[in-house]
Amino acid sequence: MTATTEPDPLYFEDFAPGTVFEWGETTVTEASIVAFGREFDPVPIHTDPAAARRSEFGGLIASGWQVAALMQRMQYESYIKRAALIASPGVDGLEFLRAVRPGDRLSLRVEVVECRRSQRRPDRGLVRVLARLINQDGETVLEKRGKSYFRTRPADAGDRGGGEIERR
Repeated sequence: MTATTEPDPLYFEDFAPGTVFEWGETTVTEASIVAFGREFDPVPIHTDPAAARRSEFGGLIASGWQVAALMQRMQYESYIKRAALIASPGVDGLEFLRAVRPGDRLSLRVEVVECRRSQRRPDRGLVRVLARLINQDGETVLEKRGKSYFRTRPADAGDRGGGEIERR
């Protein structure tokens, strides 16, 4: 039996401007677009392929909210699931830049742009990121400027020593 080791948790100190996280890819299907649209955003361009063909988009497109939800899941898989995340107080901006269509393959690139330790609560710090979902043609389809609070490293956690995070 082989033991698997989980990566060290990521604390506030493990983020620095220039840190990059990447994850991908996921393929968007017609069925997922229609199902999400019917439940959450029942506009014909998301739910009715025939009506969508008659629209200015010329075919079915994913709801921007579905694309944002996909981005969130990809961020979770990329780094959040192993991070000492407290919560996010919101986003500074969210832009739907290109339509996402059935068959599109999306990958994620997140760059840390700012880190600031809390003066009032030294057990945490705020990390701001620029997250981009990129399609198979290299085009950014969604851009999010987000922020999250992460716990600082407990005194007994030791030093990670820079580990596996790519810094650019």
